[in-house]
Amino acid sequence: MSIFLNILFLILGMGLLIKGADFFVEGASAVAKRFKIPSMLIGLTVVAIGTSLPELSVSLASAFKHSVDMSVGNVIGSNMMNMLLILGIVMLIKPVPIKRSTKRIDLPFMLGITLLLLLFSADVILNAANGNVISRTESLIFLLALVVYMTMTIMNAKKEHKLLFENPELEAKLAEEEKQEPVSEDDGTEENGKSKRKKKKKNKVKKELKVWQIVSFILFGLGAVVFGAECVSTTAQFLALKIGMSEALVGLTVVAVGTSLPELATSIAASIKGENEMALGNIIGSNIFNIALILGSVGLITQISVSATILWDLLILSGCTIAFTVLCVTCKEKSRRWIGGVLIAMYVAYLTFAIVRNYCF
Repeated sequence: MSIFLNILFLILGMGLLIKGADFFVEGASAVAKRFKIPSMLIGLTVVAIGTSLPELSVSLASAFKHSVDMSVGNVIGSNMMNMLLILGIVMLIKPVPIKRSTKRIDLPFMLGITLLLLLFSADVILNAANGNVISRTESLIFLLALVVYMTMTIMNAKKEHKLLFENPELEAKLAEEEKQEPVSEDDGTEENGKSKRKKKKKNKVKKELKVWQIVSFILFGLGAVVFGAECVSTTAQFLALKIGMSEALVGLTVVAVGTSLPELATSIAASIKGENEMALGNIIGSNIFNIALILGSVGLITQISVSATILWDLLILSGCTIAFTVLCVTCKEKSRRWIGGVLIAMYVAYLTFAIVRNYCF
């Protein structure tokens, strides 16, 4: 009976995490739109922070309970799912445009922060230490790196906004290109044209949130995420012991999948609506926040011990991040659909490896 109740609490917790993050993103996006912030910047900051709240809450809750393996496993598992599975699905739905600024700033920063985590975690190999530990000083470096990244992102967004403002003909050209997106042969019917016009009308009818609604969305979202994280953290630990899973595997799989559902829902919704740029920004931003903000915050609470198992997962994450960065940088303007298939195959292979390792070695 206790197992059944814990499963119910796990489902309830994940539901609160997803819905809470959704409300928070809705409220925070409304604030951002009032200040006319570009969609890529919203994806890299507001949406990325909102969709990373479940990971942050679960990792902090686990850290207070001294379940550090679950905290680190959650971050690694979430980043793997974000980068390989979620973006793989998005790229299969529709090719993702990759801007020059993304190649120059966001992708290299995501790769750099991942390799920095690997460097900080390999004390036994690099320093012949007794164990792998991420110290409070190294955690502080993560938080400082996040501040640098946020500053660079905002400055770059302002520069692009200023460029468009000073060159109205360029802005008009970009708007025209967005309107002339290629469609499939069966999309050129009159009926499809009518449905598109209906969608445009619906979008126009959608009203901006009032101030009290924005505040309510943000407060409710935060509350739901915090309570949901407590449910997920507690029940995941209980179930892990019952079915013979290690805390690391629970963090890498069950908790990572649960806390990454907001990124999955947000990115797929953005892709279907034609906001692929926001979907890419959401994933890159989330992966950076997961390492810099979450592990930086957890590391200030307690020193993070990195087990040999987690170090192997971190090595795999670093290799996948390098491969992902190379694939994106070598794309001229948009990603190819076959890249999405490759990313999904990589995630399935990793997940299989993690499960087999837990029960067979």
